[in-house]
Amino acid sequence: MTIKGKRILVVGASSDMAFSLNGMLIKGGASVGLHYNKNASALKEYEENSRIKKFQKNLDSSPLCYDLVDEFVAWAGGIDCLIQLSGDILEPVHWEKLSEKHWHYDLNANLLVPFFLAQRAIKHMNDEGGGRIILMSTASASHGGGSTSLAYGVSKAGVECMVKGLARDCAKYNILVNSIAPGFIKTKFHTKRMLRTEAQLEERVNIIPLKRAGTTEEIAGTILFLLSEYSAYITGQVITVSGGDWL
Repeated sequence: MTIKGKRILVVGASSDMAFSLNGMLIKGGASVGLHYNKNASALKEYEENSRIKKFQKNLDSSPLCYDLVDEFVAWAGGIDCLIQLSGDILEPVHWEKLSEKHWHYDLNANLLVPFFLAQRAIKHMNDEGGGRIILMSTASASHGGGSTSLAYGVSKAGVECMVKGLARDCAKYNILVNSIAPGFIKTKFHTKRMLRTEAQLEERVNIIPLKRAGTTEEIAGTILFLLSEYSAYITGQVITVSGGDWL
């Protein structure tokens, strides 16, 4: 499953979800663009060189999304793969109290930004004869989302629709578009953003048939598969990595 020489842009490379992936891509010999917004310290172990470049940008509008992709292409000489791991939630709040501010923030961060990134990457990939795009969903999107993260869940359901539409229209350009829908993965998102207690986390794990949280290594492994020659006949799919959740 070689990625040596591939030009790969990781959006949200400072997130916990990217923790395992970054090293795997670099070790595999790819030229990697590592995007971050505020958390530069998460990428301090990676020194810039001919195969590693860091890109700092707050992706809150389509022009900034376009700029990020264009800057990566200018550095790498093209783009073979776009991996979008970025995402956020304004705050965990029950849907009865969701405001327009919540909706606008969550939809922009989790649906509009991935679209504009993919749109720009596809433009460049058309000139390169193909490519791979991997966008992040969430396993709960197919099950109504969470009561305190409904706008987030709706935005991820939109990503899954977008993946199918882009995959259908871009197949003629040899551009494969897929999504990964993680279930309960062991990251700080659950404690820092969703404000769950240890007791709540334990209760959540007990619902999962495999009785454990997933790991970032398991997400990274799935991404590597989708970048490999072994997935060349897979497009428009949402691959769920959830330990059997919701079965």
